[in-house]
Amino acid sequence: MRKVIGFLTLLLVFSACKLNGSSDKYNIVGTIKNYNGGKRVTLEKLGLQKITAIDSANIDDKGAFKMEGIGEKGFYRLKFDDRTFFLFILEPAKYTFDIDLQNQADPVKIKGTAENDEFQVAIKNVQMAQQQFNSYNMAYQMMVQQGVSQDTLNYVIQQLQGTAAKLEAMVKDSSRTTKSPLVAMFYVTNFPMDKFPQENLAVIQRMEKEIPNSEYTKDFRAAYDKYLADLKTKDEMKQTAASIGVGKPAPDIDLKNPEGKTIKLSSLKGKVVLLDFWASWCGPCRMEMPNVVAAYKKYKDKGFTVYSVSLDRDADAWKGAIKNLGMVWENHVSDLKWWQFQ
Repeated sequence: MRKVIGFLTLLLVFSACKLNGSSDKYNIVGTIKNYNGGKRVTLEKLGLQKITAIDSANIDDKGAFKMEGIGEKGFYRLKFDDRTFFLFILEPAKYTFDIDLQNQADPVKIKGTAENDEFQVAIKNVQMAQQQFNSYNMAYQMMVQQGVSQDTLNYVIQQLQGTAAKLEAMVKDSSRTTKSPLVAMFYVTNFPMDKFPQENLAVIQRMEKEIPNSEYTKDFRAAYDKYLADLKTKDEMKQTAASIGVGKPAPDIDLKNPEGKTIKLSSLKGKVVLLDFWASWCGPCRMEMPNVVAAYKKYKDKGFTVYSVSLDRDADAWKGAIKNLGMVWENHVSDLKWWQFQ
């Protein structure tokens, strides 16, 4: 009985907290001035893969709007139109937006949470650094077209490189020192994954520790794992390309013939082999095949043969073309996977 009473006491305390103002809902109120667009504002969630509309509200004649609802903590934006939107971190809290589009330098003031305050600072830091970099880059392009001296160009290049270095250093340092793991993710995702791979991994590991159940954590980890897989594939392709060349052994191929028997390219070692990639649906391949057949018949007794790799998907079409084109050699293989041949 005591356990039941204890549980009921906790429930009453929790309910009292709710009644006293605590809530698991977000509450957004705001005004927008000097806006000549539509009369509706949309709340959108910004994921790593997609943008999802969560809520919307009317804008009255005085520019006022309000919303209330439940949403997962994360990156959101208030969107008025395709060119007018404002980013913020949403969580169960009250937010006030004071928007004046006539103030181009600082059009929005947001009151909400400490985490969102940190995010707004991060946005301004990145925007200012990117604007400075872009201004030097545009100046450089204009000077190149105007034919200015090389000394002047070198000076602008130095400024451009210095600005880029400051931006990169700011991103690296901020991703480590920011209090919010979401804001840390914002910093590093302003660049391609391969720009700061170590910083990306550090942020992911922090998110997995602090906000393991967030969809941002899971999506960010998935994106990083894909980056590693793609990197591995590129390295393997480079190694393969380096191993292929005049005078070097061909990579081995191990596929099945029309009867299901495996024939390795390496099993023909000691012969002069024409490695021919073709398909029954390939017009140029069919046009060239009489020449291949003639070469085989002419030189087969001198150690020459053909190893034909088909990129077909239809087994019947493959077998029919072999017969119809008179491809009388034995070494026909395919995985019937079209361009997915490996």
